Amino acid sequence: MKSKLEETKFLKFLADTWPPKEIIKFGSWTIRTSDGAGKRASAINLDGVWEESSFKELKTLLQKMNKSEIFLIYQSDSLIEKELEKLNYQIFDQSFIFEIAVEELIKNKPPPVSMFSIWPPLQIQRELWGSNGIGEQRQAVMNRVIQSKTSILGRWKDNPVASAFVAKSGDVAFLHALVVDKNFRQQGVGKALMQHAGQWAYSHNCKKLMVVTTAANTAANNLYTSLEFQLVNKYHYRIPKANI
Repeated sequence: MKSKLEETKFLKFLADTWPPKEIIKFGSWTIRTSDGAGKRASAINLDGVWEESSFKELKTLLQKMNKSEIFLIYQSDSLIEKELEKLNYQIFDQSFIFEIAVEELIKNKPPPVSMFSIWPPLQIQRELWGSNGIGEQRQAVMNRVIQSKTSILGRWKDNPVASAFVAKSGDVAFLHALVVDKNFRQQGVGKALMQHAGQWAYSHNCKKLMVVTTAANTAANNLYTSLEFQLVNKYHYRIPKANI
């Protein structure tokens, strides 16, 4: 693994490029709310030192809010990880953070797939996202981004075959919501889209392109590895066992 990406930087990248509907500061806790938009925009993290009393107060607040307990764990040896383990909170969605230098990503000629940077996304992209598990709530996250952003549409032989969202945070471009039509996978479409994302990042003065994927998403992990992305950290979520 390459030198680890610091937690505060990672959370800043997420806040800029995949923001929740609301952020609530409660003592040492950061609570994200974004119903139906997935864990990245709905997770809770601890900014300070673990205290049992503070955790109990947090649980009471979450119950009043009718908010699910989804804890983002960035350091597997942290005290919060150990305490949640004792309380029978289970690991969910182990995830990988990858990055690559933009100049490295764009050095090769992309495959013959037409890619277009478009904002706002076309209806066909929204349908493609929707049919691949990225519904209206997650698409609404993209609309909340105030940084430089774009969607990427991939077309091949007049067919819309891929879509993704990219946004900027400082000198980093972060790609989210990559989907490829199931009938056009294993044909270089994902690679072409990533290289187009690299071109967009380069034109917006970004030095790196970053992505996040779950450990279980073999296709995405293979794509990023084939493009020589570097693994810079891992994280996971902890949720009550009854919620799994």
